[in-house]
Amino acid sequence: MTHSPKSYQADYVVIGSGIAGVRAAIELSQSGTVLVLAKSDLYESATAYAQGGIAVALSDEDEIGLHEQDTLNAGDGLCRPAPVSLLVEEGPKYITQLIEWGTEFDRAGTKLAFTREAAHSRSRILHAHGDSTGREISRALLARAHTIPHLHMRAHAFTTELILEKDRALGVRFLDETDNSLHEVRAGAILLATGGLGQLYRETTNPEVATGDGMAIAYEAGAVLSDLEFVQFHPTALSVKGAPRFLLSEALRGEGGILRNINLERFMKRYHEAQELAPRDVVARAITSEMHKTQSAHVYLDMTAKSKEFLEKRFPRICATCLGYGLDLSSDLAPVSPAAHFMMGGVKTDLWGRTSIPGLYAAGETAATGVHGANRLASNSLLED
Repeated sequence: MTHSPKSYQADYVVIGSGIAGVRAAIELSQSGTVLVLAKSDLYESATAYAQGGIAVALSDEDEIGLHEQDTLNAGDGLCRPAPVSLLVEEGPKYITQLIEWGTEFDRAGTKLAFTREAAHSRSRILHAHGDSTGREISRALLARAHTIPHLHMRAHAFTTELILEKDRALGVRFLDETDNSLHEVRAGAILLATGGLGQLYRETTNPEVATGDGMAIAYEAGAVLSDLEFVQFHPTALSVKGAPRFLLSEALRGEGGILRNINLERFMKRYHEAQELAPRDVVARAITSEMHKTQSAHVYLDMTAKSKEFLEKRFPRICATCLGYGLDLSSDLAPVSPAAHFMMGGVKTDLWGRTSIPGLYAAGETAATGVHGANRLASNSLLED
């Protein structure tokens, strides 16, 4: 016997509970009821794994034009200029708002503390609790979302398809994974914010939920997808047998980390003048090249020039995780190799997040906004969300 699905109505449906989804839901709640559907629990998204930080031109030595140029340079000439301008110009306003909403970024005295990452010409990366930036922003946003009475969040709701009528998106069907019951919700607009697709790869830094659902749902409904060949590999994922591919943040190299091959030779100078701070795609290819040359499954990230005190204060989560696998970053070389990390392409959108299907929108890693081009500038993703 088949049961007909339970039906609901909302003004807006947001699929995904990472930064992109929750931030959009807060905004949408000003003009109607919002239902947020999360495949796993509300905190399980790539957001919580974003260690390095969020890029924004807010420091005294920085300017918006420099951030714009760095983004265009990193994108290998394939960024769309209009969304890049929008991102860097509006970034400071939204970061200031996050601070007003209780996001606690790290400070040096009373001033915000900025660090540098690969391919940035200035120190413009804000971070929280050293290396838990995404988690802190997510905490602040979810706390705010929970105070809004007509913003409802439902965990363990796996969205399976869009409901289309006359080529317009009018709702979604989802499976309640706690009891396998089917549901559908009708809405005036639907936002896909389901993150990336790293789990399609053997080696990935992404959480288990990153299986490209939003892109698949949109594709099945006939939406235009774009730039699917541009998958960014993070150069330095922890490469220890039996360990998940835990991300060793770009910021480690920003703070002076050195890459060495299996023979302990520093090799990045052979590949790029910026050495360890070259764009991610360059570093990932260089590491892969060295692994082939030396017939090794990894290279090493060397942080031993830094004191234990510094590393534990600046990168508490990374240090604790490495220790769990028997590695002390202040005295041991960390074995690292590239892993699938971020999808630049996805469901094609315009500057307002609209897809090619009326009523359907996309944001965050699910969307192809054109802002990242062929290679994302480090820490622009949290800003884009």
